[in-house]
Amino acid sequence: MMNNPSTSEEWMTVARERGADAEAMLPSRADSIGPAYMVGYAIECAIKGYLQQQGISRPPSGREGHHLRGIWKQAGFCLRDLNDPVGTKSFFIEHWSTDFRYQTACPNMPNSDELVKAAKDIVRWVQAQIKRQKRRRT
Repeated sequence: MMNNPSTSEEWMTVARERGADAEAMLPSRADSIGPAYMVGYAIECAIKGYLQQQGISRPPSGREGHHLRGIWKQAGFCLRDLNDPVGTKSFFIEHWSTDFRYQTACPNMPNSDELVKAAKDIVRWVQAQIKRQKRRRT
């Protein structure tokens, strides 16, 4: 059992697990904020994996440790990197919060199916950045 991931690979493993958790919620909870809440953590873990791999310190814990916009910027990423004309991917960077755990709905939130797909795209994109950086170092 792993308490805190310590490598980019471990962070990405957790990111994939949270994505799978969100997908498991969809058949019965597509109109719920729950899947969006869960995949927000998948994105968080993917970004932290990138930060780990780059040797960039991340906020230790608390609110700043879960602030997707903050850690996205800390990684040196930009919203345009998402190639997101509809705004479904940028929803996470601009609006996702751990406060979702207390909410039953989020105004103007895209459909949970779309959000889970968008989050998985973000996680794959971050994974590609990790791989790209590894190739540059070898």
